[in-house]
Order: sequence, then C-alpha cells, then structure tokens
Amino acid sequence: MSEHSPHSGSAEAALAAKIKLLEAELASLKQQQQQMTDRDTRHQYAMEATNDGLWDWHIPSGKIYFNHSYLRMLGYDYGDLPADLHTLREYFVHPDDVADVLTEYQTALDNRRESVQLQYRLLHRDGNSIWVHAKAKFFEPDSQGRATRCVGINSDISDFIKAREDLLGAKAQADLANKTKSEFLARVSHEIRTPMNAIIGIGYLLHDTTLDEQQQSYLTSINSAADSLLQIINQLLDFSKIEAGRVILEYAHFDIEQLFEKISRLFEISALHRTVNIVYDIKPDVPRFLRGDASRLSQILGHLISNAFQYSHTDQVIVRVAKTRQTHKTLLLDFTVEDKGVGMSPKQLATIKEQLVFNKNLISTDKNTYGLSICSHLVHLMQGSFAIESSPNKGCKVSFSVMLEHSHLGEKTLLSQPRCLNNIRVLIVDDNTIARTILASTARSIRLQVDEEENALGAIERIRHADQCGNPYHFVLLDYRMPSMNGLQLTGLIKSDCHLQQKPWVFLISAYHRDEISSADPNALLVDEFLSKPVSESRLFDAIGQTIAQVQSLQDISPPMTSDGDNRALLEHTRILIAEDNLVNQQVLRGILKKKNITSVIAANGIEALQILDTTEQPFDAILMDLEMPEMDGIEATRQIRAGAVGGKYPAAQIPIIAVTAQAMRGDRERCLAAGMDGYLSKPVNPELLYTTLADILRAQAVTNDHTPR
Repeated sequence: MSEHSPHSGSAEAALAAKIKLLEAELASLKQQQQQMTDRDTRHQYAMEATNDGLWDWHIPSGKIYFNHSYLRMLGYDYGDLPADLHTLREYFVHPDDVADVLTEYQTALDNRRESVQLQYRLLHRDGNSIWVHAKAKFFEPDSQGRATRCVGINSDISDFIKAREDLLGAKAQADLANKTKSEFLARVSHEIRTPMNAIIGIGYLLHDTTLDEQQQSYLTSINSAADSLLQIINQLLDFSKIEAGRVILEYAHFDIEQLFEKISRLFEISALHRTVNIVYDIKPDVPRFLRGDASRLSQILGHLISNAFQYSHTDQVIVRVAKTRQTHKTLLLDFTVEDKGVGMSPKQLATIKEQLVFNKNLISTDKNTYGLSICSHLVHLMQGSFAIESSPNKGCKVSFSVMLEHSHLGEKTLLSQPRCLNNIRVLIVDDNTIARTILASTARSIRLQVDEEENALGAIERIRHADQCGNPYHFVLLDYRMPSMNGLQLTGLIKSDCHLQQKPWVFLISAYHRDEISSADPNALLVDEFLSKPVSESRLFDAIGQTIAQVQSLQDISPPMTSDGDNRALLEHTRILIAEDNLVNQQVLRGILKKKNITSVIAANGIEALQILDTTEQPFDAILMDLEMPEMDGIEATRQIRAGAVGGKYPAAQIPIIAVTAQAMRGDRERCLAAGMDGYLSKPVNPELLYTTLADILRAQAVTNDHTPR
C-alpha cells in the first residue's frame, strides 16, 4: 500500500487555501485598523486646529477633555489644572453663571434630551469675562436611557454680546429722542381731532333719529364733509412740518450700501412682501460713503418701492443709482425706481404731475398721491428734482435727484487692486436675469472671469464639467431664493459632491442675516461667506480678497499688483504721526513706513498725539490713529483735532487721519466716519494696503488743497 494516501494531496491543498484566506483576512484587518488610526488622527488634528473650544465630558466619572483652543481661550495650557468637572465649576465658568449652567445640563440629562444650547460667561485666567455660545449633544445612554457622555463646542460671542448691548443702549436713546420729538404733534393732533370726532359722532347719532328726506340729505353732506376735513387735518399735521420749515436736514456721514441693505431687508423679509424681488443697479462710480440726510433718503426710496409693489401688480422692482455731476464739495446722484407693471393712463399721469408741482401753497388731498407729495418736497429740500414716467401696460418709472456732499473718506471706488484677479473664475447662479446680469457686470468690473447660470441643476453640471476639464471655478455666487432648489440646497449639493477634485468657495447672496439662515437650515454651515444685498464692487472685492488672503492656492494665481512710480514718489519723504500704545505695533508700523522712506513720529496715546501736533515745528502729512488707547482713545483724539483743539505753528484740523484697529467690528467704520477720519485699516496691517490707502488719501488731499504734498 502507498505510503501517501490519494487524499493527502487534497488535504494539503485545502490547508494551503485556508492559510491564504486567513492571510487575506489578516491583511484586510490591518488595513481597516490603519484606516481607523488615520481617521482618529485626522479627527484629533481637526479638534486642535479649530478656534472654537471643544470638550468631551464623561458624565459618570466627571472627567472632561478640553482641547487646546478651549484652554487658549481662557489663558491656560495642558497640565495647568485637572481635566474634570471641578475645574469647570471652580475655574472656567463665571461664578454668577455656574448654578444656572449646571442646572440646565442636569435638567437635560433628567429629561433624556438629545442636545442643549446655552449662552453663558467663562472666566479668563486674567479675570476678564468671555461670553460663549455652547452647543452640546448627549451620547452613550446606559440601561435606563440616561446619557453617559456629553460632547460640545463653545464659540466666543463676546463681540456679539457687546454689540448687542451697545445697540440696545443706542435704541433706548433714539426711542427717547423720538418720543420727545413726537409729543408736540401728538398734543396738537389730540386737540384738533377731539372736536372733529365729536362732530362726526353726533352726526352718526342723528342718522338714527327720525328725519325727513331733506334733513337726511343735509346730514349726509355734513358727515361726508367732516370725514374729508378729518383726513385733511391728519395730512396737514404731518405736512405742516415741511411747510413750516420744521424739517431740518441732517448732514451726517453714511454708507449708501448699508442704506440699501436695510431697505432690502425691510421689503424682502417683511410679512407683507414675501414674494417681492428688488434688483439694485448701483453704478461703479457712485461713492460708497457720502454726507447728507440718510433717513430722509431712505424714507423717499422706501415709499417709492412700496408704491411700485402696491399699484403695479408686479413682484419685481428695479432701483438704479448713478452719479450725474460733481463739484469740489458736492455731487448729484440720480435715483430711479422702476417697475414693469400695469402703468398709468395719460390722464392719471397728468393728474399726479399736476399735484406734484412744488408749491408750498399746494396741498394734495388725494390719499394716493399724498405720500408722493411728501417725497417730492423732501427731494426739493435736498436741491433735487422729481419726475414720473408711465404708460399703460409698460410700467412706471419714478426718478429723482438729490444733492449730497463728499464724506471725509472720499469716493471709495476701486482705483487700485492689491491683487490681480484676472485668473479667478466665478460662476453666478440666479434665476432672475436682470439681477444676474448686474451682478455679472459688477464681478467683471473687478476683472474676474465670470460665467452665468440661471438654475441650480445647470450650475452643478457646469461646475462638474469645469472641474473635469481641469479649469475649475474658484467661487460660486448663489442667490438664496431660487425655484426648485434654493441657494442653500445647491450649496449642500456642491460641498457634498465627492467627484469634485477642487470644490469652489460658495458665497450666498441674500437680504437675510447669517444667523437667521443658519438657524433654519443646516446647509448654511457649509456656506463660506454671506453677502447682503445689494452686492457692490467694494463688498464683492473685499469678500473675495479676504478669502484669497487665507488660501495659498488662490494667492498663487492672483499675484500682488506692484505699486506704480507715482505712488512711490508720493509716499517718499512724507511725515506720519503714529498714535499707538502697543510697543510691538509701533515697531511694526514704523518698519513698514521706513521701507518707503517715510518718516514717522510715535505718540503712545491720544493726549500725546495732541501735544505733538500742538508743538511740532514740521507739519505731518497724515496720522495713523489706533482706536483703543489709554487716557484718550483714537475717536476722541480725532474729534478734538477736527474741532481745532490743537493748532500750533501748523493747524492740524485738516490733516488726513486713518483709523488702525484690531477690532474690525461692524459699526467701527461708521464711528470713524462720524468722528471725521479719512480711512480705515484693520490689524494686522497689510503693508501694500497701507501704502495704497496712504497714497490715495494724500492724492485726494492734494486735490482738495490744490497743491502737491511734499
């Protein structure tokens, strides 16, 4: 008999196959283990890289993991304190908020809630308070369904809280002023309306008594006349402010872009106008910062837009702004509010034009034209003209002009660009043809490569095709409200597309604020930037420029534009006063200026700056003014300089002043304008932007003074 059974070969083969299968399974397990390790590493890096404070609380043991950002936010480092609930309670959470915070989390645990959101104060190591918005979610329930783990994120909202408190304070003051202003008219209104209402009321009571036909006719005439008289009285009480010269126009600095942003929100978010669409066409040469009566200008535009929606039976209104002429001190802006609705007949138009003739002895009693009369009077007070054009079924166009003054900041048009944007590709997605065309024109005016798409599905196909061809879009500008698929849904589709090799940065265009949108749709978290309507050159340029400054790949294809010889010649040998209390910032600014052969003098606060200006033997060409300084801040120092508080040998009231601040908060620019500053830079200071800003302001100053700066 053979030593080896015929079955032994097959057994060895089977064993070898099993071994091979085990080796394959072992290799697969090793690969899965490596993938899990890589995933954990990426997760750990992401947690440490974020600016928000992340924490992970093991509830039974009380141990809490705090990431680096959480500790940095409070001035601590790893190992300074134990990572547990005691540290959170005794060191991190503000003493006045500890009880409320722990009670909220305990209540959420007892009620088996899945998540919780809170706003409370944390305590910095140096004793200062930091407001945070905390979002937490509960995990790993035990046998009774009670969570054993809580993971959360803290976002610093201190600036938001401060801005809200400032706003509430300003609102209280404005309400008080408005109340005082209205008291006189309220008293007069009451005194006149009381007897008129009595006459009307008695008339209605007489109507229920026994009257013959002639008496009934007389009473009807009395009631009709009384109603008309009461309406006229109501109108006269408002109109008398204009007729008696009580309307005193303001001449304050304002931002025309913010004015239109408020109007856009008023109509697009109002419960009465949920389907309206306002398209803004602001010409590139219209200055952003102006001086005049912004509230009256807003009142006129708001009434005309409201009329257009009310009487035209259309859901789209176009608002156009253009500069017609300017002088050394003033400029004339033309505004047009246009619709494509039902229009007016020649007779209706003639009647309205007759009632709008500017004559202080003419009072319109037509309720449909009374508001237009007010607008027309306000326009003439602002040294402008008022006109209406209309025809049946072709809509209506109301045009008016107003005379405004240049602001201290001058005409903020894009005279130069820190970076060349010729290689930046942008896709604009908007179902509204007019709005899309205007936005495309705005983008092309800053030298962007622009394509347009009218719907979301076409946009995603175009984005994919461009990506596959190796020529991807760098930015996508989306309108928020589009049919079938809105801007947020399209954002989610773009950001989740795993086939895209290079995902574009998405900017959402809307009248809504970021917080209003983000609370309603999780896709809002995927949006890279929110642009409020209307989108001007400066807003679009700033938004894209800020993104490029943070992305190396975009910087590589948009090189800085070198300063021309004129700028260098203008800056050389100028003399600048630096008002800055921080020693490091003093050195940085002085070093940046020295590269252009600019001489600088340092003042550690506002008081020192005033003293230097008062005693200097040589004039300064400009002042770089920090906003936050001890003893006297930059705002107060600027007010005193503009008020002529310092003179010396060389009066300083007209010296250009450029704000330099690390806050970069909404409203800072407006505060600087109101104080009389000429420019605005945020820290860290971009050297090229500093040179460009200085050159532009010195050039404008030379034109103003009709001489060339030294």
